[in-house]
Amino acid sequence: MSTPHSQIPYTVLIVEDDSAIAENLLLALESHDFTADIAHTARAAMQQLDNAAYDAVILDVGLPGMDGYRMLQQMRTTMQWTTPVLMLTARATLEDKLTGFSLGADDYLTKPFALDEVIARVKAIIRRSKCLSDAAFSLHFGPVEFQVAQQQVLVGGTPVRLTRKSVMILEMLMRYAGRVVPRQRLEDMLWQGEPPSTEALRSQIHLLRKTLHQHGFDGIETVHGTGWRLTTDTPLG
Repeated sequence: MSTPHSQIPYTVLIVEDDSAIAENLLLALESHDFTADIAHTARAAMQQLDNAAYDAVILDVGLPGMDGYRMLQQMRTTMQWTTPVLMLTARATLEDKLTGFSLGADDYLTKPFALDEVIARVKAIIRRSKCLSDAAFSLHFGPVEFQVAQQQVLVGGTPVRLTRKSVMILEMLMRYAGRVVPRQRLEDMLWQGEPPSTEALRSQIHLLRKTLHQHGFDGIETVHGTGWRLTTDTPLG
């Protein structure tokens, strides 16, 4: 069985152009054992979402350039990203809220807000997202299928025997398929941030790759200096 999701530090992207608000949100999240990053524009946020795995996004509507509504629309329609989103805005009308929900927001909070309420709402949308994901019972990437309830991996329909840690790594990569999962995120999951050696994770990735290669799948890419991701291209490194 894999490590329960509640034991894995969740990561949140804060998209807010007001530096003071962004920093307050960052400190509040970190005090509740989240890890968090900040983006001050929608363009920067989209780049970060494309290159890293986040469990939730806190998204301000009133961003410079591309506003939060347009960014959310791109996330849901163009990029097909399902990352849960909590929208923050000074606009308190019902019409504004309905616009956000119609574009795919998971929750909506008006300014000014209490930091404790933000934390509670972020936890709630992540919890709902994980429950819905697990309810689907399986994750897919190319020929690889991961049956969540059974913790069973299949490649091309053929069951694959993996070690417990290999299953945990593959599940994480499949949950964020196509995006980079940082080394630290994987180490936190496998060893609670204290791997037995500096090469421990690399050895686990090598073992997983070797086993999947024997079944015809070579789609784990090393993003040097950052982490790993699943890809349909030939892996690098």
